[in-house]
Amino acid sequence: MKVLIICFSQTGNTRKVAECIQEWIKEVTDSCELIRLEDVNKAALAGYDLVGIGFPVFYYKEPFHISDFIETLPLLRGKQWFVFCSHGSVLGMTLISMTERLEEKGITVIGSHHTYADASLPFYPYPTVTTGHPDDQDLQEAVEFGKSIAACSMTVAKGNTDCIKRPAPITEDWVPEQSALLTQEFMDKAFPRLSINTETCTQCGECQDACPVDGIDIEAEPPRIQDLCIYCWNCAKICPTCSIETDWTAMDGLAPSQYEKYIKALNDAEARGEFRWRVDPDSMNYDDPLHKQRERQLKEDKK
Repeated sequence: MKVLIICFSQTGNTRKVAECIQEWIKEVTDSCELIRLEDVNKAALAGYDLVGIGFPVFYYKEPFHISDFIETLPLLRGKQWFVFCSHGSVLGMTLISMTERLEEKGITVIGSHHTYADASLPFYPYPTVTTGHPDDQDLQEAVEFGKSIAACSMTVAKGNTDCIKRPAPITEDWVPEQSALLTQEFMDKAFPRLSINTETCTQCGECQDACPVDGIDIEAEPPRIQDLCIYCWNCAKICPTCSIETDWTAMDGLAPSQYEKYIKALNDAEARGEFRWRVDPDSMNYDDPLHKQRERQLKEDKK
């Protein structure tokens, strides 16, 4: 049985989950490759008996470049795939959307899995409501998913599809509207535009190397940024000199109302036995978002 896991991971959380899934699949099949999204040979995908794809959730759905990747796949009729993701407070439409996209390519999606993970944005407070995840229990659940998905794949290959599980319905009634609103076109118009401060930028290349859509060129004149952009804001989070700048004021103001919804969603998930608090949700400091923390730390380091 030939198995491939495709992974897009920025902070390492999705990669941890992917490695746990891979661990058990290898126990069952003796063969399971794990590669980065950018290293995928699309022409070779038809040669695998089972393919998994994993990524972090952005804006209650799969990242834009993931949906673009699926759009460019060849038809893979009858091929078995599974989907997994890591996310902060709300899973949203992700697994439902990805299942539908893959099925349009003729793929049989035999299962899906999601994991809570430490995730914050520059204009949100940190630590955040899901700091501490994925924990040992989360990772063990990923191992168990790997075990079940490998067994299901072999069962489906024999013609029995009873083990296939559709993604669960969404649990937050506001998510579909928000997910539909937050399109690439909307974000391009409504979200802040970044710039690179050439006086403080050291041209270390970290932002350029980390951009998943090659949207940054620090050697261009002037430096190019957000061309393309999927609004992960990772470049602004990792720049060691805080040289990627914008006016975050409007985005900072969104945090309290957004977190009110996130905390309710996590309390509901806890009641269903699907989530465990690792931080006190009342400890969120909306007056001290991550970008302010990083700027303050940089000043302290220079002293």
